[in-house]
Amino acid sequence: MKTSKPSAAARRWFGRNAGLRPRLVLIVGIAMLAPGALAVLQAINSFNNSMRTLEQSLAQAAQLSATEEVGMIAASREILTSLAQHPDVQAGSGIACRRALQRAIGGLNQYEGAAVVNAAGEMTCTSAPLRKPVRVDDRDWFRDVTGGAEFTVSDLLVNRWLDKWGIVTAVPLPDANDGANGAVALFINLDWLTGRYKKAAPGDDTALALLDSKGEVLSDAPSSSLQSRLPARDVIATHLNKRTTEVQARAFRARAVDGTWRLYAISPLLEGRIFVILGTPVLTAVGPLALQVAWGVLTPFLMWALAIAVVWFGIEHLVVRWITYLERITSAYASGRHGVRPERVSAAPAEIRSLGETFSRMADLISSRESELRDSLAQKELLVREIHHRVKNNLQLVMSLLNLHARRIRDPRAEEAFAEARSRINALATLHRRLYESESLQEIDLHWFLEDLCAELRRGGLSRGRNVELVVESPSEVIGPELAVPLGLLVTEAITNAYKHAFADRTHGRITVQVERDSPEYLLIRIRDDGSGFDPENLSTDSTGLGRSLIDAFVRQLHGELEIKSDNGTVVEVRFPAPVQLRGEVKRTA
Repeated sequence: MKTSKPSAAARRWFGRNAGLRPRLVLIVGIAMLAPGALAVLQAINSFNNSMRTLEQSLAQAAQLSATEEVGMIAASREILTSLAQHPDVQAGSGIACRRALQRAIGGLNQYEGAAVVNAAGEMTCTSAPLRKPVRVDDRDWFRDVTGGAEFTVSDLLVNRWLDKWGIVTAVPLPDANDGANGAVALFINLDWLTGRYKKAAPGDDTALALLDSKGEVLSDAPSSSLQSRLPARDVIATHLNKRTTEVQARAFRARAVDGTWRLYAISPLLEGRIFVILGTPVLTAVGPLALQVAWGVLTPFLMWALAIAVVWFGIEHLVVRWITYLERITSAYASGRHGVRPERVSAAPAEIRSLGETFSRMADLISSRESELRDSLAQKELLVREIHHRVKNNLQLVMSLLNLHARRIRDPRAEEAFAEARSRINALATLHRRLYESESLQEIDLHWFLEDLCAELRRGGLSRGRNVELVVESPSEVIGPELAVPLGLLVTEAITNAYKHAFADRTHGRITVQVERDSPEYLLIRIRDDGSGFDPENLSTDSTGLGRSLIDAFVRQLHGELEIKSDNGTVVEVRFPAPVQLRGEVKRTA
């Protein structure tokens, strides 16, 4: 029995039908998850560490600026201490005193001026000529010095003899009893301080300024660009309040007035009376770090994509194309071409070569086994043909014996019974002759079988001298012996009954055997005569005759449906299952 080749399941990207490449891609993807996640975490951790380092560096830069300022103030103390011991300065007036002050600050741009103040708070000697008398007895720094302080630094103030903003450092001017006979003071100009920090600021977008304790920018006329690069005043005040007791600088991130996010650092100066603020755009500071993090995050994905590409093309080149090739070889084997050999696998990996050699050995074994089966099948077909031939001859012998006995019978009813028996035997003989003469012992052409059967029935003596035409109208349908036997006997009984009953008072008539394909699964056979017909009521009450009993038995063997009706004669119609069968196919019905 020939069976159709089962189709291979469609390959998918998931589920049981997933191919080799998707499975390996999934395995590689899962294997790369752990190192990829670790690389991403390391990149994020590195970014956080770098941000902390950046904040510390910025805070150190601000602290360094403040430290340099403290160093400058300490240097001013040494200068003032040296001036306080100078005889010309102790004199408190005159050209010699002025020259001593000028020599002390000469070449030092941070000091705008120097002055000697007497015990009453009046400036008596200055490095630059005075335009009018100046008194400082109300200044806190003067009171601290005369009150016993060895060194003092003032808050931000306006210098009365220079009319500029700045800070004053001072030491006491000793008298003969080591008391305070006044003060020697140096003035540090605010413009020099801010200008110095501006030069230290790296770039136009960097914000660097001095602030007072309220967060105001210390400058005679702060530029709008500087103000826009600083945070809002309330933000600065908040961070200043948090750091009033701190000495070290600290960093924070805030949005500037111009909308740019910056990283700022604030460092206290002069014990928290002045602050240095340094700010740089976050994008400028973090840009290289962000690129580093992006690269650290992207690298695992690039590695994953590279691994997937290597797996994809490697599996395609080393495995999949050879599996596809072997699949074509097996398809050739399935179609019966066992002479095909997988010669191309000589260039494949060792495992594929071994599989190809196994396929070759399998094809050799299949070819050998198929040859043995063909020989055995040919022998069996020959034996079956011989059996059919002998059965046909035996049936012919039985018919001959019946003919010899029929010639000696004078009773018409007995002669008729002998003719019916010969017709049934002749149907079987015709079937066996068709089987051993056909190419396949399992296939019978229905059209030619019915033609031969009707020809034998014409010669069987059933017409009794009447001119009855027997016509076959059938397509070329292929059926098996299991259908041909009951169908041939059914047709024989129906035609015999027609000869026997349809033309009782007539000398001529017509019997037609029609076969139609009712559906792909069913055939319809109709035996029609143009005789006298029958009474349907008599048919329903008389169903015990031998002919009718045989017809019912044959219909049951066909698993069919019987309908007998009177329509300008008698019509015997049987519908039975017989799926469409092509030549070369062997199908068996239940």
